[in-house]
Amino acid sequence: MKKILIILVGLIVVIFSCKDSLTETELDPPEKPFNPFDTIDYDETMVPHIPIDSTSFLGIHNYILAPSCNQPGCHDGSFEPDYRTVQSSYSTLVFHSVIKNFPTTPVPYRVTPGEPANSMLYRRITEHNPPNFERMPSSGNQMPDNLINLIKNWIEDGARDIYGNLPKQTSSQPTSYGLVAYLPNNNDIRVDTIRGGNTFNPFLAPEGEELELWFLYLDVTENNDTIFGNELTYNKIKLSTNPFDFSDAVELDMELPLIPNMVATAFSQPLGFPVPYYQNVTFNPADHGFNVGDVVYIRTYVQDSDHSNPTEIPTAESQFYILTYFAFVIQ
Repeated sequence: MKKILIILVGLIVVIFSCKDSLTETELDPPEKPFNPFDTIDYDETMVPHIPIDSTSFLGIHNYILAPSCNQPGCHDGSFEPDYRTVQSSYSTLVFHSVIKNFPTTPVPYRVTPGEPANSMLYRRITEHNPPNFERMPSSGNQMPDNLINLIKNWIEDGARDIYGNLPKQTSSQPTSYGLVAYLPNNNDIRVDTIRGGNTFNPFLAPEGEELELWFLYLDVTENNDTIFGNELTYNKIKLSTNPFDFSDAVELDMELPLIPNMVATAFSQPLGFPVPYYQNVTFNPADHGFNVGDVVYIRTYVQDSDHSNPTEIPTAESQFYILTYFAFVIQ
């Protein structure tokens, strides 16, 4: 019995000794290293506030378009014009075509530089023509005259961008709307319509026969005028059996006659009226190393006055059915 008591006393002494040895001690945190930026006084004298010029497009976006028009479900990216940022606002306004136009007195662009009366933006904030053309903003709160005048003056001054630069209207690249192909030594039989049941298959070119190809081009100028191929320059054609690689292609010059070939067709499909095909070239595929069974792909190159380099039609990035349309198979 005495031995048990002695053991219990010993255990109690050990427990209390361990408890004392495990007591936590709080230590002072280490000193923070010196941060030189802590000595800077970030008051307004360091970075002065520069007010935005309300007559600039940046000011018009910040003070008018963003707070009044960039509203949920409106011009917040749900539909154009997109007033979320100053960049998206400018690019969807200036020289941007109008999707829903007035049935009478239509305007050419959302913003026509120098012409507020020909700008959809200005007319939508000054005119109320329901239905479909209610006065903006759609909240019904009419824009004050001083804000309307800021927009009007900006348009009259040329609709300058945020850097003060006048916008430059871009024009589209020339586009080809198809070709027609004849056999000049075989009663001018037309063969571009012989495409194996699909409009965009390569057309049939008989072995040993010369081909006479004519191309239809349209181009839209900066003034939205449409011109035909007679005003295009460069006028070359390349031929290759690889639709994506024209590095070793045969290159030929196309002719540009004064009188076009008037054909009522586009993409080898009938039209209700004739259109002018100007560029043409005549050649025998066999003279350039093409044999029976070869599929020969065509690329044409023309240039308008608005671009410094020729336009390639089609390109390697074109849809494959376009590549096969501008092609023929020798049989």
